[in-house]
Amino acid sequence: MGVALFSLVAVSSALTALSSLAAISPPDVNRDLAFIESVVFQTPIREFDRSRFMLRRQYRWFDWSTDGCSVPMVGGEGRSFNFANACRRHDFGYRNLKLLDQRYNCSDAPPGTVCGVSSWRYGRFWNPTQRQRIDEQFNRDMLDNCASRVRSFRVRCEAWAFAYFKSVRAVGGP
Repeated sequence: MGVALFSLVAVSSALTALSSLAAISPPDVNRDLAFIESVVFQTPIREFDRSRFMLRRQYRWFDWSTDGCSVPMVGGEGRSFNFANACRRHDFGYRNLKLLDQRYNCSDAPPGTVCGVSSWRYGRFWNPTQRQRIDEQFNRDMLDNCASRVRSFRVRCEAWAFAYFKSVRAVGGP
């Protein structure tokens, strides 16, 4: 319990320090990218859930919107699973890497420019490698949710996680 509380205080303090820096600083691509990387890949999913409302107030420039899991019949929650937080973080990653390309003029850049991307659908920050990293984090987040389930629900949860991950890899994207 003490370690968890210490970790929570440490992460909150670091995020507060970053937020005050972001509030007074001009746009900075490296700082913005570091924040997205931190939220998507370094913050534990439970901490993301606890702090996302605070972060949304402190980091208003970022896109915190979500469409859940975009699964019309099932959504992000079911009897054996709850992927709502995994979906929120996945959406945050997708949307904000695309937003970086827009903010720093890297989307739809012709080949040979500073963004140097040959596909019109991708930019310097939103690209196939980053998409795969975010999708794999989505899978880890879903499996983390499944790990706390009793065995019968855990097996079903993992099957749902596999289906969601494969769907995102097949039809998700730019």
